[in-house]
Amino acid sequence: MASAILTSAKHGAYVAIGLYLAMVLLVSLSAQSQSTFEAPIQVAHPGIQFEHRGQNADVDQAEIAGVVGA
Repeated sequence: MASAILTSAKHGAYVAIGLYLAMVLLVSLSAQSQSTFEAPIQVAHPGIQFEHRGQNADVDQAEIAGVVGA
């Protein structure tokens, strides 16, 4: 009697593990099959320094003013 219960429990565990693995595989495949995800906010590259860009903008505006004034 006890061996029948243990055998049944083993089979149940194998079925549960198999269903879990099938679900994980299905979810991972469906996530990969979707089109590329675009973030709603564009994040700057970590190497970009905003202070440096601000200084370049000031220089560009000065150059433009010099060209217009000439």
